[in-house]
Amino acid sequence: MEPDWYSIKQEITSSLVDSGFRVYVSIADAYGNIKIIDSQLEPYEDIIKHSIHINREFLGIGDYAIPLSSKNLMIFKISKNSIVVLFANKGNIAQLLSFKKNIKYFAGKIDQFMGDIEVEVPKLPKVIPLPEVKKVEKKVAKPIKQILGKEMPMYYPFLNKKIGDKIKAKVEEIHILHLCDGQHSFSDIMDLTKQPIAFVFDFLSKQIKTKVVSTDAYPFFLECPDCNSQHHLFILKNLLKTAEDPFKLLVRAEICNHEYVAFINKKLKVETQSFKYFTDFQKDKFMKRLGGHYYTILS
Repeated sequence: MEPDWYSIKQEITSSLVDSGFRVYVSIADAYGNIKIIDSQLEPYEDIIKHSIHINREFLGIGDYAIPLSSKNLMIFKISKNSIVVLFANKGNIAQLLSFKKNIKYFAGKIDQFMGDIEVEVPKLPKVIPLPEVKKVEKKVAKPIKQILGKEMPMYYPFLNKKIGDKIKAKVEEIHILHLCDGQHSFSDIMDLTKQPIAFVFDFLSKQIKTKVVSTDAYPFFLECPDCNSQHHLFILKNLLKTAEDPFKLLVRAEICNHEYVAFINKKLKVETQSFKYFTDFQKDKFMKRLGGHYYTILS
């Protein structure tokens, strides 16, 4: 049976009609071979293929990548062999995340046509010894920064010093510190202590600032300036060290469907500002300077 890619593409578009704007679709295999693509996505075809290629080993089923922070363009890995790309000219990118509830359904429909993917393995040439040459330093091209849709990255905090008997802390806080052994993630600590995420993040943030605890990424608890809903995220320590002060982060929250900017200074203090109050000129200027420092909050 010949694959009816057009019908599947149209069905995906129809499933997103409640988003309030037209969504354009492309379907590809896990190696970036395009099966069908809406004309509105054609200008981004090379970017899509490149993004699929570099994220192939990192995206799990149900995860997504956002190759362009200034565009509503999302690449979903819906199965081992299948990719669905969504694009919208307007609206909030968080609304495209509603596609996740239909991933299993469309994976079943697409996989039956995708079949086995054969990847040609190039033959290796015979090794010929080369004459010794002087080493020349090469400039390494910086990879395109990708934003992966992970529910909760895994980071393992650890103590920089032993907890003394005379420590001034609550029982709940001491329990948290004992679990900072480099073997338990933030999620593990919340599960084992039965403490809310706000309490754990707030306490560990203070311990990280005073260098009692170390971790590869700082935990932050943000409050949406539009509706006061709370969101958590991690930012890599090295990223904060090398970024401008303050570090600027555009937050697109699926939970409340709002956009806002978080400003984080070197002392890890956070201020937020609603993105809707930016003028078009300010938004354009901000997005150009934003680069890859962008995060999508997941519910």
